Amino acid sequence: MEYFTEKDVPKMRKSFFNFYKDEVTGGLRGFNGLHEELTIKEVQEIIEGLTTSYLTISEKEYIDRTLEQIKYDVDYSFEQCSEGPPKRKLFRKDLKRHYSIKCVNCLEQVSTKTHKGYWLAQNLHKQIHGEKFCSEWCVNKFINEIKQNKIKEKKSQYGL
Repeated sequence: MEYFTEKDVPKMRKSFFNFYKDEVTGGLRGFNGLHEELTIKEVQEIIEGLTTSYLTISEKEYIDRTLEQIKYDVDYSFEQCSEGPPKRKLFRKDLKRHYSIKCVNCLEQVSTKTHKGYWLAQNLHKQIHGEKFCSEWCVNKFINEIKQNKIKEKKSQYGL
């Protein structure tokens, strides 16, 4: 089950809320993304929604739901950055000096003498932009490891 999908993104941006402590009453005051104070009806809807979402479910159901959302968010963030499948880049044939590069994933030497080219991850994600690989398999494995690390990071952030 997906809780937030692509069609929900515009709604999420419009429903950005900030809560500030009211120094006079000691309570909280809510404001929307346009810094307008929320109406009493909007606050009641938020309270009812939070009560339904968090107080009426079991701890196990909450953990399962949160894990699903984390996996979806990580996959979606990589999908947004993707420009396509891994791409093979051929070495120039008119080289004056030969050189070699190391595969970022398996550390194999890819040489202009022994190989025809190298692979690039066509993904603008800052962690893999510009990295070079020996094979398509290594590209996919490296991206998968980054995804798994992101999931672990988010799990620890949520205390799961």
